[in-house]
Amino acid sequence: MTGDGSIQTGGSSRVTRYASRVTAVLFSCAALAGVFWGLLQVDLPLARFLRSVHHAGLEQAGDLGNRLGSGWGLVIISGTMLAIGFLLKRQTVQRAGMDGLIAHGVAALVTQLLKHLIGRPRPRLMHNGSFQFGPSLETGLDSFPSGHTTASFAVAVVVAKQFPRIGWLVYGMACLVAASRIVRGSHFPTDVAAGVVLGILAGSLVADPIREWRKSLAEGLVDLIPYLAGAFALLWIALHPYPNERTILMMGAIGWVVIGLGLFIRLSLKIRPRSWSGGMPAANALLGIGLAITTGSLLVTVLALLIVGAWWLELRDGAYLDAGGSAAVNVRFVMTESAVAMSVAAAAVAIQAVKGLLPIL
Repeated sequence: MTGDGSIQTGGSSRVTRYASRVTAVLFSCAALAGVFWGLLQVDLPLARFLRSVHHAGLEQAGDLGNRLGSGWGLVIISGTMLAIGFLLKRQTVQRAGMDGLIAHGVAALVTQLLKHLIGRPRPRLMHNGSFQFGPSLETGLDSFPSGHTTASFAVAVVVAKQFPRIGWLVYGMACLVAASRIVRGSHFPTDVAAGVVLGILAGSLVADPIREWRKSLAEGLVDLIPYLAGAFALLWIALHPYPNERTILMMGAIGWVVIGLGLFIRLSLKIRPRSWSGGMPAANALLGIGLAITTGSLLVTVLALLIVGAWWLELRDGAYLDAGGSAAVNVRFVMTESAVAMSVAAAAVAIQAVKGLLPIL
C-alpha cells in the first residue's frame, strides 16, 4: 500500500506474468511430450519403410542436407560471415558469424554428451524392434539426438535473429538438413525432433543477452512447438489408415463450424474494432483448433488445444490483445481476409490430401 492508501499492484502484476509464463511453458512441454510419444510409434515403421525405398532424387536431397548440416559446413558458413563482417566493418554480419560459431559449439557439446550417455542405436542397427539404451562410446550407438539437426537449427536461430528477412531461408535450410537425416536412414524421427528442440534452445540462449536466459528458453520453446506439432500432425495422419467415414463426417463438421466461427469473429472485429479485447487472437486460435479437429485425430486435437493455451498465455502479457485494428473496409482489408481464408482452405486441402497417404502404422 502506498502513502495515500492506494494499493500497489506492480508486484501482483509481476507475479501474474510469471505465473502465465510458467503455465505457458508447462502447456508447451505437455504438447512436446505428446509429439514425442507419437513419434516413438512412428520411429521403427518409418525407418523400415525408408530402408526399402531407393529413389535417386531422395538420395540426392539427403546428400545435400547432409553436407549443409555437417560440422565443417556450418563452421565455414559462420566463419565466412564473421570474416566478411570484420573486413567490411558490418557489426550485424560479424555478430551473426560469431554467434553462429558459439551456438554451433554449444549444440555440439550438448549433443555429444547426450549421444554417448543415451547410446541409442542408429536405425541400421535396429532389427528386432527393441530399444537399447545406455552409456556407450561405440560407433553407431549415438543416434539420439541428431547432431546435424541440432547444430543447423542453433545456427539458423542466431542468423535469423540478426537478419529476420531471410529467416524463412535459413530455417528452410535447417529443415532440409533435418529431413535428410531421416530420409537417409541416419536417424529416427525422434532423434531429429530432439535435435530441433535442442538447436532452437541453444540458438535462443546465444542470440539473446545471457541475463535473460530464462525468458529466451521459454520463448524459444513456446514459439517452436506450433511448427513442430504441425509437422508431426501431417506425418501422423499420413502414416495412419484413413479414418472411418463416420469419424470423418463428425469431426469434419465440428472442425468447420469452429473454423467458421473463427472467420466470423475476424470479420466482426475488422468491421467493429475494439468490440472485444483479445478477440483477434481468439479468432486465430479457433482457426487452428478447427483445422486440428478436421484431421480426425484426437491426439492432434489435444496438441492443438495445449498449444493454443500456451500461445494465449504468452499473448496476454503483450500488446497483441487488440481487437483487430481499423474499421475501414478497404482493399487491404479484403486482401488480408481473403488471404486468411485461402490459407485456411489450403491447409484443409493439405490435411485431406495426406490422410492415409502411407498407412504403415
